[in-house]
Amino acid sequence: MKKIFLISITLMLSLGVFAFNAKRSGEILQGIPNIPEAREIQQTIEKAYEIEEIAARTFDTAEFAKVFINDPRGGKLDDSTLQFIKEVYGADPSSAGYLDYKLAYYKWWESGAKKIEALQSKAQAEGRPLTSEELSSLIDSSGRIAMPRAQGPIQKVNLYFYSISIDGDRAVAIFDDGPRTNRMTLVKVNGQWYIAGNEILAVHP
Repeated sequence: MKKIFLISITLMLSLGVFAFNAKRSGEILQGIPNIPEAREIQQTIEKAYEIEEIAARTFDTAEFAKVFINDPRGGKLDDSTLQFIKEVYGADPSSAGYLDYKLAYYKWWESGAKKIEALQSKAQAEGRPLTSEELSSLIDSSGRIAMPRAQGPIQKVNLYFYSISIDGDRAVAIFDDGPRTNRMTLVKVNGQWYIAGNEILAVHP
């Protein structure tokens, strides 16, 4: 199972949805305007990481709509992401947005994690390791490997913000969450900022 876990972590990073603790604190750097909206944007992003930390353990996505949104201002999802959403939900995802992607990802993760747990429980009851057939069953038709749910206590993810630019009801934040540098797009709806898209600029060793 160690091999599966290591590959799963790589997959998590490549999909860009799960964050580990950064080594740096949420320091405010030059490039962030000293206005209330900039702080509200930071708080939305920080809240999203807190919600995902919980979802990585419970797969409860009820709070996702409080921080993520489907909005074309966040950018169109690429074809591979739309195909992934279609595979998870079995429906046409042509109008899907970032919230849809997040919900689909955690639904897929939950399915795989529960399959891992069921196989482990069966193997443990029979006093044996997982068979090669069982391990192979954890790879889906697209070659994605099932991931175990996150373990251990929930810890605060410290974000290191480089810049925040605001243009009316749309904003772009560039920040480091430890393993990645992100360019996140947020939009303002009814006075509240939501995350509408994200681009991974760099994955750190």
